[in-house]
Amino acid sequence: MMMVWTIGWGFLDTFLRYRFLDKMLGAESRYGYIWFYLGNFIYGQLNVRFSLAVTVGGNLIYLCGCAFLIHLFLFHGSAVKKAFFTLWIYCGADLVNMGLLILFHGLAVAKGLGGCPDPVIHILGMAACFVQYLMMEILQRKLYLLKRDFTDRNVLSLMCVILFIYLAVSRITALFSGISDWPEGTVLTAAIPCSLTAFGGAALHVYFLVKLEAGLQERLAGQQYQLMGQHLEMVKAQYAKTMKMRHDIKNHGLCLRQLLSDGKFKEASEYLEQLSVRMEQGKPAVQTGSVFADALLNPKYHQARALGIDIRISMTAPKEEQVDPVDLCCLLANALDNAVEACGRKNTGEEEKGWIRMNGGVKGNYWVMEIQNSIFAPVIRREGKYISSKRAGICGMGLSNIKTIVERYEGVLDIQCDPHFVLSVMLPLPSAAKKKPSAS
Repeated sequence: MMMVWTIGWGFLDTFLRYRFLDKMLGAESRYGYIWFYLGNFIYGQLNVRFSLAVTVGGNLIYLCGCAFLIHLFLFHGSAVKKAFFTLWIYCGADLVNMGLLILFHGLAVAKGLGGCPDPVIHILGMAACFVQYLMMEILQRKLYLLKRDFTDRNVLSLMCVILFIYLAVSRITALFSGISDWPEGTVLTAAIPCSLTAFGGAALHVYFLVKLEAGLQERLAGQQYQLMGQHLEMVKAQYAKTMKMRHDIKNHGLCLRQLLSDGKFKEASEYLEQLSVRMEQGKPAVQTGSVFADALLNPKYHQARALGIDIRISMTAPKEEQVDPVDLCCLLANALDNAVEACGRKNTGEEEKGWIRMNGGVKGNYWVMEIQNSIFAPVIRREGKYISSKRAGICGMGLSNIKTIVERYEGVLDIQCDPHFVLSVMLPLPSAAKKKPSAS
């Protein structure tokens, strides 16, 4: 019975840890859980049978080292990020466990029992694991940006903080090794604040990650505000152009009236025909049904044409109550800017011109957008991410912003890059659903 319980607990423990790492890093293999379980089982049994790690420091090095090697082969992401989550998972549960042990051991000694019996210690270890699972569940549901924008610099700074907290609490725990010999009146007086210190260290593990997520959201909001400012400048220029056109129409009307009053009907007809041609030439190249999207896409369309890019846009924008205009413009601008930048990477002297095809529309309860563009250089993909050609080794900020918006609306993003680059976005638009909040 005990063996069945141990095996069942092992499956549950490894499954929840694997699920968390899969959400935060992404699994390399479809059958990664099997290898993850076997690896954890092997290094755990080796430690039990041969006592490879018996001290607090040795236990930390052994368990984290073995787990890191497994994570290195089974998950995406940089080695630094994998090392951080390995350390975070181990230290978080152990801090809670130390806090519970100090508290209950102090209570047992205060009642004259000499210390916690082994079954209680076992139950406390399980309780600490459940607290850790709860922490992991909260993080994987709430921290969207850390799955993607968690830089190695952020990782290293947090690892130093986590190690400091863990080692400090472990030193406090070591003070209670001889607690049974303490005077009864001092046991709880020392155990309660030390236990609270350990719980506070575990809470800080979550707090620092939440604060980092808030900082990333603030940075993204700043980028969207900047984009919105540029967009408003485009709207302002378009408004000035419209006012100028209205003024010109007034003058054209006066000219036509004079020609007609003088009986020059042929000249008036020719003038009106020329005016019609000019009005047709001034017609917006892109009409999406959204003044925000039109004001954004038309200047970018003409900019691409001026660069010699063969661009075609056929777009119907979703309603403002379905997709926030700021999010819509951010998504369209980043997608189109990336395509224009990719078309401009051809080598000097190449006769072939770049091309862009952008289509979008509402299909059922979804807004679907697809942009295709030619590519003249290989697309770099590293650890599941597309790397910017402008900043070596760094994930493109445009794609990062697009992913954030798609995740906010619980949509689908698909990227293909052979033989040309294709970016597809599908956002759900349930009529009864509340509008998703913008990061701004």
